[in-house]
Amino acid sequence: MTLHLLIPVKHLSDSKSRLAPVLAAQERQALTLRLLRGVLQVAQQAQEQLGAAAIVVSPDPVVLALAAAYSLTPLPEEPAPPGGDESRATKHAPHFTFHAEPALNTALHQATEFAASRGASAVLILPADLPLLTLADVMRLWRASQELYADRAMVIAPDSLEQGTNALLVRPPGALCYRFGPDSFQRHCQQARELDLAWHIDRSPRLGLDVDLPADLKHWLAIEQSDQASTLESNQFEESTMHDDRHANPLDGATMAFLDQPGLLMRLGTVGSDGYPQVTPIWYLYEDGVFWITTASNRIKARNMLARPQVGFAIDSDQRPYRGISARGEARLVAEGEAARPMTRRIAARYMPAERVEAMVATLMEAPRALFAIDASRVVKMGSW
Repeated sequence: MTLHLLIPVKHLSDSKSRLAPVLAAQERQALTLRLLRGVLQVAQQAQEQLGAAAIVVSPDPVVLALAAAYSLTPLPEEPAPPGGDESRATKHAPHFTFHAEPALNTALHQATEFAASRGASAVLILPADLPLLTLADVMRLWRASQELYADRAMVIAPDSLEQGTNALLVRPPGALCYRFGPDSFQRHCQQARELDLAWHIDRSPRLGLDVDLPADLKHWLAIEQSDQASTLESNQFEESTMHDDRHANPLDGATMAFLDQPGLLMRLGTVGSDGYPQVTPIWYLYEDGVFWITTASNRIKARNMLARPQVGFAIDSDQRPYRGISARGEARLVAEGEAARPMTRRIAARYMPAERVEAMVATLMEAPRALFAIDASRVVKMGSW
């Protein structure tokens, strides 16, 4: 897969107009060039270290010359047709009408079609005013896209107010129409829902900062320089030995009441590529005859279940009287990315105090999630019932 970075840049004379109350025109142009050089440097690193390609689309010859100096591809922006072209769509994306930033959206569609003609499998749009952007951010967005298993996917990074779009990765190119402008974050998310794209929100303090307003200047470099890496699903579990699986029983009322007890973990066994089982503890929810689980998309168990859906699991208690169930069945992927959030919240609510559920869900959703349903073909009671 080939990633193409698309960096749109206005005429330098038109840039950063909202900073006019605090910066003179010459100062605004100098700031724009400083921010642009930082983004171009990251794009250059992405070309060298990730095998990506970067395209700078702009009507400004100074900007295009600067792109070439960084070994990036300069793409002269085509003049907008008479009357504007606000509803332009690529040959892959459906027609959507939007009303803000028509020149920007048209330029991005031009760059997208150019990238697609060069064999791009995905495009990542990066504004030229992200002062804290690093190669690690690009790598994280690219990795999140690869961890969404659907053929069509979107990874989006909102600004700190969750109004604008500060980074947008679309796979394949042209899978949606660009809606940059006021409330573009909600516009892009809504479109992803309408088009049934798999999508993931990357909320990063670093990517959340762009320099548009005087307040942004004040807080520049005040944001922490690295994101906290969260260790998820690291619950400790003490295994109890119970192997009385001689009698298969249906899920009666007592079994269902047992499964609904708070705090119980499922020990899930999936089949690895080497043919050996891989067993991990995981949160679950049993409802309407289905066992629901959610996990980060890049976990071994997720990859195992996608390749080999046959699973086995045990759920038991370490409290007297010792009891539990052993089961086997098949796992199927039901939702991924943001579509997995509602059930992830319901599952987390079984294990977390109510006041901590939303914080836990936000942490879990920092990486793309995958929601699986396990249809158990055989359930066996174990221990003392």
